[in-house]
Amino acid sequence: MLGRAGTLTAILRSMRILYAASEVYPFSKTGGLADVAGALPGQLASLGHEVVVVTPWYAGLQARPYWIGDVSVPFDGRFVSAGIGTLEKDGVSYAFVGHPDFSRERLYGYPDDVRRFSLFTRAIPQAAERLGFKPDLVHVNDWHSACLPLVLNQGWHLPEGFSGLPSLLTIHNVQYQGESGLDETTWWLRLPREARDSWLNRLGGANALQAGLGAATRVNTVSPSYAREIQQPTYGYGLDASLREVARQGRLSGILNGLDTNVWNPATDAALPRPFTAADCGSGKEQAKQLLCRRFRLDPDRPLIGAVSRLADQKGMDIMLAAVPELLRQGWSIFVLGSGDPVLEEAFSGLAMSEEQLAARIGFDEQLAHLAYAASDLFLMPSRFEPCGLSQMIAMRYGSLPLARRTGGLADSIEHLKTGFLFDDSSSDSLLAAAGLAAGMYGTAGFAAMQQSAMARDFSWEAAARRYGELYSVILQS
Repeated sequence: MLGRAGTLTAILRSMRILYAASEVYPFSKTGGLADVAGALPGQLASLGHEVVVVTPWYAGLQARPYWIGDVSVPFDGRFVSAGIGTLEKDGVSYAFVGHPDFSRERLYGYPDDVRRFSLFTRAIPQAAERLGFKPDLVHVNDWHSACLPLVLNQGWHLPEGFSGLPSLLTIHNVQYQGESGLDETTWWLRLPREARDSWLNRLGGANALQAGLGAATRVNTVSPSYAREIQQPTYGYGLDASLREVARQGRLSGILNGLDTNVWNPATDAALPRPFTAADCGSGKEQAKQLLCRRFRLDPDRPLIGAVSRLADQKGMDIMLAAVPELLRQGWSIFVLGSGDPVLEEAFSGLAMSEEQLAARIGFDEQLAHLAYAASDLFLMPSRFEPCGLSQMIAMRYGSLPLARRTGGLADSIEHLKTGFLFDDSSSDSLLAAAGLAAGMYGTAGFAAMQQSAMARDFSWEAAARRYGELYSVILQS
């Protein structure tokens, strides 16, 4: 096992990483966290690191772990029994924490969510010990496991070798913070009374994400621009001052997420009528467009804007909705696939019935999403904020140029007038100006060159995993 006093070169060669996430694709998923947790550990393993992922054993888990026994979890003033299941995938060991609190219809959305994930947090070291795994460092994600660095620093009843372990907290979305009562949370987590005076305390209550900001060795976000944005009141959701302090201490940075290029590959995608590559994308994209337009009665001779998104305020879909009439007048056809806010669902559905060149499918269909990425000429992402975003990466890989607001990971992954079109303001006017620019270029050699440049971008997880390895090594040297 690698000693922490080893050289930087040695650390980069091999580390033992305990990775905790509340959802992991393909076992459980509600959003982008699952995609990251499903891809990064495998890439780290391929680079020679030993990785154990700990995640809840949900009722709807898309796997059948091998049950290896119970562990005693220090929680809520006593010891609670939790079952541990395990399996191996792509060189990674997975430990699933089983308890009645996770045997529910949904992953999240319950009044006792903070209590549930406090139990998960305290079970993470016990699960690792049950697998015989003693990590060099711990990597936690979002508020659900953000208290673990605090527990490692101050908590009682930790397995041997876990007290004081260095840690990394990754923020995928600062909007969700895990707020609860201060007394009850310190009691759940089996923390000493002095923990009430730590960063766990926010305005007299407990804030799990802020606890992680204070206790983790380093903090990172899923894009460099998002790391800067969340230090501002507009994007920090009340934690901007704490994040500025973390940045002042030199503990905050950003690493752009990668993309699973095996799942999102137009050259092998079975959802497309004809797979295609950057070297020969014309016919394949045209056939995809023809198929989508026939299915939804759109004119295939018009340029097509696609949007595959949650219909939510964060995603700026109300901005898109306001821009639809003028987009149609600019000559675009529009296809929307998504669900979310019932008001937006009804508005898009109603507009689709009155506008011939707008089609909307409310809900989600994985195969249709793949087809939409390939069929679109332009892919719309008017997000008010976007920690990283994967849709723009997928769109570029499929030769669909992103039309996106210059924020977060969108700003970091899209080059204006090289691989897509960026606009600055959260307004339909700003969106329409960029769409008008794209409409003027559509069908030209310049537009085709942008498609080639977009498809040539490397968004694979390998580069991101190497940057995480470098960050881990910095943590172990600190």
